[in-house]
Formats: sequence, structure tokens, C-alpha cells
Amino acid sequence: MARPKVSSADKRSYKLTVQMNFAELDKLNSYAALCGLPPSVVARERITKGRYPSPPISRIDLLTYTELKRIGVNLNQLTRQANTGIITPDLFRILQRLERHLNLITVMIAHDSQSEDR
Repeated sequence: MARPKVSSADKRSYKLTVQMNFAELDKLNSYAALCGLPPSVVARERITKGRYPSPPISRIDLLTYTELKRIGVNLNQLTRQANTGIITPDLFRILQRLERHLNLITVMIAHDSQSEDR
């Protein structure tokens, strides 16, 4: 199936030449690689929208965010219960589970530098 035709208003037919030093070009190329986009797209978004495109969120970051949100909900419930002055053995076990989850997240974040999802 052929690509749809682009209207003449949306066609990119004008060119802009920009001179950069090596450090500026290296910075642009590094950010483009991080975003998974060509440098021209990164530069165009910066010029037209006033901001750089957002880099994709790695799978580990998304999973970590979800887990932290769950832990936050649990902590809120536990805090309410603890403020009543009642700390039951069940509450203590839940706190231990939360501590294990926090340790697991810490390990995941520490090893994320080797992630291939970035």
C-alpha cells in the first residue's frame, strides 16, 4: 500500500542550514540517539515547539513507577492504621513485605544502566 499524499501546506520543502561546533553537534546527536529520532526531528521540535521531544520511557522505569505507586497506596493505608495507635502483627508483616519490595526496586534501578530498553 502506498503512502498517503502530503498536502502542499504540510510538505517540508524549505531547508535551513545551521552551523554548529563539534560540542553542539555532539549534544544534538546524543539527544537524538536517546530519543530514537533523527537529529533533524529533534532540532525541528526544539525550534517549532520550544522544547526537546521527550525520550521514551524504558520498561523498567514504567514498572518501577507502577510499583512505587502501589507502595505509596499501601503506606498511606498503613499510616492511617498506625496513627490510630494499633500496630498488629499483620501490619508488621506488611511493613516487612514493603521493605523487601523497596530493596528489589533499589536493585532494579541499580542494574538499569545495563538495560537494553533504553
